[in-house]
Amino acid sequence: MIRAIFLLILLAATASNAAEKYNRDDWSRWIDADRDCQNTRHEILIKTSQIPVTFKNEQECSVKAGKWLDPYTGKTIIDASKIDIDHIVPLSEAHKTGGARWNAETKKQFANDPLNLVATENRINRQKSDKAPHQWKPPNSQYHCEYAQRWRIIKDKYRLEYEYEEMIALIIMC
Repeated sequence: MIRAIFLLILLAATASNAAEKYNRDDWSRWIDADRDCQNTRHEILIKTSQIPVTFKNEQECSVKAGKWLDPYTGKTIIDASKIDIDHIVPLSEAHKTGGARWNAETKKQFANDPLNLVATENRINRQKSDKAPHQWKPPNSQYHCEYAQRWRIIKDKYRLEYEYEEMIALIIMC
């Protein structure tokens, strides 16, 4: 009995320690799933541009320009180098709320899931960093409800845990 309790405590401590050891490199992002030379970043840029994109070279692997409406700010951006692809639910947030237990394939799937990706101004993406909704909201208040809905859909799809403050923020946003 004492041995079983000790093992449970050890397992809980191990899980807790795993969550503390987040390493972004464990989450294979920007893969070329269809092997057409365009990685996830460029696929999202192509998919979300309001006009046909232009590429950096003839191979058409890297997007140079297009026309994107940044939902976080409401601004229009035409230069692809001014855009980051944001993980709505950040990788580190996923890691600490259940993703630490995932295998490499599930982490890769999460990191490249178009449902969890949005093209946004790089300055805003860096401002958001790995913050949850109770710590950061898009400056464009008209996007708050959609942001909260997508956050919930992603967390539920991957069976990630919620924090109390996060849930309150999501309810207030929508």
